Amino acid sequence: MKKILLAFLIGTATLAVTSSCTKEYYDVVPSITMVYERTANQWGVDELDTDYVDLNVPELRDYYVNQGIVNVAISFDDEQTYFAVPTTLDGVAYSYDYTTGSVRLYAQDPILDSGIAVPIPQHLFIKISLTEADFVQ
Repeated sequence: MKKILLAFLIGTATLAVTSSCTKEYYDVVPSITMVYERTANQWGVDELDTDYVDLNVPELRDYYVNQGIVNVAISFDDEQTYFAVPTTLDGVAYSYDYTTGSVRLYAQDPILDSGIAVPIPQHLFIKISLTEADFVQ
């Protein structure tokens, strides 16, 4: 019994001494963020009667459209809190689309009833974050 216990102890000690921990370092993924301030008079209405605001984002290059990550968040309280878009708040559905150099933020009735007008925010902050990403096929 002592030999088995001794062999177990030696095996455990050998395993503990010879095994090593490897540290892995991860690169920080570069991200850039821009904040835009808009008022109610800067919104337009498209052919589908959807309210929208266009944002000129020169940092939004083809790379981000084809491979990167584009996130949008909105704030109604002078940037104390942000809501990730898409979201529905106070009966208004917010969404967005983007292309090289611009982002369009939409505000519409969440159930798409015709003839329903949605209240446009009087004052709004829009945060756009662009993050690099590795594209895997």
